Amino acid sequence: MRGCAVSTLSHSPDSSDSSLGNRLRLRDGRALAYLEVGQRDGTPVIHCHGSPSSRLEVLLLADQATQLNVRLIGLDRPGIGYSDPKPESGLLGWPDDVAEAADQLGIERFAVSGLSGGGPFALACAYKIPQRLTACGLISPVAPVTFMQQAGPWGVRAVYWLLERTPPAVFRALVRRTLSHGARANEANMEKTLTQNSARLGRGDQKAIADRRIRQIYAQTAVESYRQGKPGLEANVEEARLLATQWAFSVEDIAFTPIFLWHGVQDGIMPVGGARLLAQALPHCVATYYPDTGHLSTVVAHASDFLQALRSPA
Repeated sequence: MRGCAVSTLSHSPDSSDSSLGNRLRLRDGRALAYLEVGQRDGTPVIHCHGSPSSRLEVLLLADQATQLNVRLIGLDRPGIGYSDPKPESGLLGWPDDVAEAADQLGIERFAVSGLSGGGPFALACAYKIPQRLTACGLISPVAPVTFMQQAGPWGVRAVYWLLERTPPAVFRALVRRTLSHGARANEANMEKTLTQNSARLGRGDQKAIADRRIRQIYAQTAVESYRQGKPGLEANVEEARLLATQWAFSVEDIAFTPIFLWHGVQDGIMPVGGARLLAQALPHCVATYYPDTGHLSTVVAHASDFLQALRSPA
């Protein structure tokens, strides 16, 4: 059954007024927000944003999507941005929302991409709805806990070891406290935080965040993640729990192909060791590692690589 847009959203990544997208009404009554960039008649790619992030993340790829004739669609996950919450949705609840959104947008088959914390959600689509996909792309993805415990730097391994032994309620309280500052921040404060943090993330990320437009988009997409206040904060807390514990599926069981992975060697947030193990575990995964970029800069510096691969998979 084809749905309808609940409302049109309006906002701006700079001084001009541009659309923030629309919301679809899903069969269970929830609203799901989306933003399209690129070419309306282009190859459809549904993008799974990072965490904490939002549908506005596709603005990082808008110019390349237009140039490569890609219809790039960013969806807010439950509780994020303008999408209604869905308690206990989990990783495997997301592919159902993606498939229903595609139905309502008149798209039969499509590629999925996932950036950072969106990587596991893109993989959940490859696991659960492979018949709908043409390709799956992972950009600087979060890797399964076991891979990070095996291949992450000792500090990362220590954190995952502690998280594994932390009671769920305590884990949520710790994450909530960590994220609460970002949940209260405005875009100007978020830009300052990004600039401060980039100083310890390597030259590639420093260069990306020094670009005013890129910095603004990153700040806006993060602030948008918490638009709903407490529901947005709780949605991000739940996502952190999902990504930091054992996933609801095994990546070794994903038979879908093609799957692409792109990762920066300088990545100080999601170290490349976990990504290498993830690529090895995925059948026929085509992995590319960039020596000159990190977590925030890989998607910016190599956007054309991702979209070209997803629009015309070998």
